[in-house]
Amino acid sequence: MLRIPDRFYWVLPLGAWTLLILLSLGLTLQQSQNAAFATARQQGRDIFHMIEAMRLWNSRAGGVFVRQSESTPPNKYLELPERDPVTTSGIHLTTVNPAYMTRQMAGVIESESGIRIHITSLRPINPGNVADPWEAQALLAFEKAGEKERSEILHAGTEPLIRYMAPLFVRKECLDCHQQQHYKIGDVRGGISVSIPAADFVTRVDASRRQLVITHVGVWALVALMLLIYLRQYRLQWNNLKNLTATLEDRVRERTARLEEESAAHRASEQAAREHHQRFLDLVNTTDGIVWEADARTFVFSFVSRKAESLLGYPVEDWQTPGFWVAHLHPEDREWAPQYCASCTGRLEPHRFEYRFVARDGRVVWLEDIVTVVAEDGEPRLLRGLMVDITARREAELEVRHLTQRLTLATRAAHIGIWEYEPHSGKVVWDSTMHELFGLSPDEFSGRFEDVLTLVLPEDVPHLTKLVDEALRTGGDFVTTFRILRHGTEIRHLDAQAVLVPGNGHQPVRMIGVNRDVTERKRNEQELLRLATTDVLTGCYNRGYLQRMLELEIERARRHGDVLSLLMYDLDHFKTINDTWGHGVGDAVLAQGAAVVRETIRRTDTLARWGGEEFMVLCPRTSASEAKVLGERVQQALREHPTPPAGVVTASIGVVTLRPEDDADTLLKRADDLMYCAKEAGRDRVCCDTDPA
Repeated sequence: MLRIPDRFYWVLPLGAWTLLILLSLGLTLQQSQNAAFATARQQGRDIFHMIEAMRLWNSRAGGVFVRQSESTPPNKYLELPERDPVTTSGIHLTTVNPAYMTRQMAGVIESESGIRIHITSLRPINPGNVADPWEAQALLAFEKAGEKERSEILHAGTEPLIRYMAPLFVRKECLDCHQQQHYKIGDVRGGISVSIPAADFVTRVDASRRQLVITHVGVWALVALMLLIYLRQYRLQWNNLKNLTATLEDRVRERTARLEEESAAHRASEQAAREHHQRFLDLVNTTDGIVWEADARTFVFSFVSRKAESLLGYPVEDWQTPGFWVAHLHPEDREWAPQYCASCTGRLEPHRFEYRFVARDGRVVWLEDIVTVVAEDGEPRLLRGLMVDITARREAELEVRHLTQRLTLATRAAHIGIWEYEPHSGKVVWDSTMHELFGLSPDEFSGRFEDVLTLVLPEDVPHLTKLVDEALRTGGDFVTTFRILRHGTEIRHLDAQAVLVPGNGHQPVRMIGVNRDVTERKRNEQELLRLATTDVLTGCYNRGYLQRMLELEIERARRHGDVLSLLMYDLDHFKTINDTWGHGVGDAVLAQGAAVVRETIRRTDTLARWGGEEFMVLCPRTSASEAKVLGERVQQALREHPTPPAGVVTASIGVVTLRPEDDADTLLKRADDLMYCAKEAGRDRVCCDTDPA
């Protein structure tokens, strides 16, 4: 065996310490490198998601129109029938699709921050979107290997770069511009790469690594110095111990001569031990629990404290009877409890278990037994333990279970789901009602917050996440309503209420909340709103709704300098129809006439029943001449759609346009006057406030 000279006693400890500090330094540097790379990757990922969100908005809007300029010329690679429209005032516009918008934004971002954003593809329409070698390799990985993203810190060139790239998948909105490339929904159309200057980032990482090395060297030197000092002292003590051993051998001989004197002292100590034993018994008998000792093979008790008599009612002497403990166990525990205790005893394992014991007066007492095994020559010899009455605790636990069951039944009956959310881990726990509300089985739900958000309608996700973040930041409760997509097709409305449970330092450790399905309530509210704003007979808006809309449109027209027109028409000879054919036919004439006019006017116009056979058409951004043409179209449509048996029903129409001095009342008064002028002029005609007097 290798032996090291005494003067090199420090080699092994110091070598072990050096190896340990080198291992710590290596692991710390590796973790620092991984953390730095994760930070770099997250920077690129955040910029990519921002660009992707704006592209999705653009594609869903079908592209946006912007004024043509030197910096924004028409996109020659975009082939659309109405790519470059001209406004009525002669301004030339051009369509900016998602790819063009990305290139425009990339130029601004690069000039402002030095960050380079490049949209690219293996099959680009625009030659300027050709992938560089690094991007081409990433695109191949996206298409062939199914990678979700790629990031790297490159040191090529004059300065290091953080490069990040993620794929762009083909959506339904993308096919309008990419039909010629025969893409299918879900294909990898290309990607967006982000190149961030990383000189400062790499400098900070290098500085951090240097600091780690300096710190480890300092710790190594300090501990090495202390270790050398300790080893030197230990060597000195070892030499002293060898000298002391020789001295002790001499003293042993001297001690042998004094054994007789010590025998007398030993007898005195035995008396003191008996006194200590008595004090121990007094202490055990006053303990709030049964202290006991038994034979490990027979379970016959050799000692039981007096607490057994007051707690269970049996005299201490009865416990020393063979089989006493097993005989008084509760019938349901009589088989497993002795077997469990014997199994642990055979393995020399200390154990604790809970069981029921029948007291002398017939009471069932729950006991927690804490047992220690005393071994001799590797075999169990004695058992020593403490029995504690836990009846009150078990009854409390049973009551809690009953309360939990009642709460579960109550929430199920009310269709209220209960959930918990741990912000630090993202874990979400649902009860059974929550699974029913969302239409998922426990196996289909992974228990992650981000998976819950995938079930929420996309337009409600920002509002919901903002409320959750605000509640976590302020520590307040939150109440909201959001929509989910149940079974992939069914939209349901859910109420949500939640409170925060604070942890150490008042930081929230979890959020507890309830969800309730309020879809039927929402439908009822929408129906009430429809009934409050709609004329039941004709399906048009009612007078109150038009009055509110008219005031809003007048305010908007004056704020933006727009024109606003109003048509008021009355069905001619309607009283004669009621008198001749009855009110049933009159109602049919009103309903069909409203349906005809609704199909004739524009989507931006508002049709409302003003009262009886009088109707209004509110026409925003409509001049007097345009409104008069619309009135004539309404007249023509009514003539072409007779209502049996009443036949053709005509209308007298008054057309007015908003003047600077007008308010809602004066505008309505002028429309009413012009409508009666049309009737006095022979009916079935249009009178406009711009007509010559």
